[in-house]
Amino acid sequence: MSTFTDPWLLFSRSLTDHAADVAVIDADDREITYGDLHRGALTLSADLTDATPVQSGVAVLLGMLPEFLVADLAILHSGMVKVPLNPMLSGTEMAYIVDHSRTTVLLTSSRLSAGYRAKVDEIAASCPEVRIVNVSLDGLLDRGVPQNAIPADLPGQDRAALYYTGGTTGMPKGVVHTRAGVAATIIAHVIEAEITSETTLLLSTALSHSAGSFAGASLARGARTVLLDKFTPEAFGAAVERHDVTFTMVVPTMLYRLLDYAAAGHATPALETLVYGSAPITPSRLQEAVEFFGPVLIQLFGQTECPNWGTVLSKSDHAQALEDPTILTSCGKRSLLADVRVVGEDGQALGPGQIGEICLTAPFQMKEYLGDPDATAKTLVNGWVHTGDIGEWDDRGYLYIRDRKNDMIITGGYNVYSSEVEAELQKISGVGQVAVVGIPDDDWGESVCAVVERAPDAAGAALDEDALLTEARTLLGSYKRPKRIEFVDEIPLTPFGKSDKKSLRARFWADRERSI
Repeated sequence: MSTFTDPWLLFSRSLTDHAADVAVIDADDREITYGDLHRGALTLSADLTDATPVQSGVAVLLGMLPEFLVADLAILHSGMVKVPLNPMLSGTEMAYIVDHSRTTVLLTSSRLSAGYRAKVDEIAASCPEVRIVNVSLDGLLDRGVPQNAIPADLPGQDRAALYYTGGTTGMPKGVVHTRAGVAATIIAHVIEAEITSETTLLLSTALSHSAGSFAGASLARGARTVLLDKFTPEAFGAAVERHDVTFTMVVPTMLYRLLDYAAAGHATPALETLVYGSAPITPSRLQEAVEFFGPVLIQLFGQTECPNWGTVLSKSDHAQALEDPTILTSCGKRSLLADVRVVGEDGQALGPGQIGEICLTAPFQMKEYLGDPDATAKTLVNGWVHTGDIGEWDDRGYLYIRDRKNDMIITGGYNVYSSEVEAELQKISGVGQVAVVGIPDDDWGESVCAVVERAPDAAGAALDEDALLTEARTLLGSYKRPKRIEFVDEIPLTPFGKSDKKSLRARFWADRERSI
């Protein structure tokens, strides 16, 4: 085994070398050392090994507690398979994942809120065979490290993690990742996010999702991680100042909140690195962020099947964008460890300016969908992950995402990319957020419908359908313009922070046929 194929070895060096250093600062400002994490993980690993067969599924519902990182390390050490539960899911959805993954143990904590505990109760009622374990780092440290704390000796192609997709069509699928793949993911995060032992990261998105990989990269590199259990611009700024934070990772909505907070006259601390991704971003607001924060931004693009670093829009790319803003409409260039293609219907690679499906391959890509060979065969073709995203290259090697396959609107024989329409509408004064979907049309098959949140200002209050459509005529060709506008207080989001277009379309297509 090596650190390139076994993630425990990747972490064990750092846990030992930095034993006396602070690894994690929790939401109560408690400092936890690498040595504490190491001892807690070894003790929990022994508990798992004593009661659970190797390669069993272990569900994790630990919010933003440092025990999440202890559990992560213990699962790798013991040779189990991590099944992280997104806290935004309902108890019913969590129970489905626990049952589908054949999980045997659920790690949680009595320190979590009543909302979390209610979901644990629902899982316990639906899956009575699952053992519920309340994890406490203090309790683990009080017990001491067992004598037989030997890491599992497993090949790199054995399972390490099972991540469930957002379920944009049907029930969520379990995406299997190997031990070698998890090690490669951590290495990619260290490289592309420019994490060093001097970095202090602030994480306030779910550790069950992308933030967990950044926390892992921080631990592997000997850096510090600050956990914030609830994001607000005020709490974010205070934590940055209090802990000398240099690095954060946000989703676009959080970035907008920080910009609005700064525009209202509040001070926003400086950072050395600000990584963003996980959902589409408004180009005009991204340009605002570059001008405000400076060239410290990094954009990532990937998906659960090939996490985070398919392409990267680097700090230098953002710096160039001050002179050439078109760069900000791209998702960057292929990352160091990944290869990227845009392919046509025949599967052949396309050149610059040709639109097709984006495909990825990397050492950190999925192995399979759990128990679903048909879905695996559709997504994983000749070693390439077919993302379902539609895009094109330019002649400089930048990749541009045009839409999701299921989000593309076909109206009167023309292809309309909803993301393009959204970007143009968001240039209109008074428009906050926009989600564009196709709705049934007897003449055209589908027509363009824009669901709009008004901006929280005077322009937003004055915005009406006629004004918006008048402005749209100057920005969009006739077949791309919305034929219907719906104003809402809030666009629904998926548990992963993306516009829930499936639910927006559902009421229009209730009695019609459409792949949603």
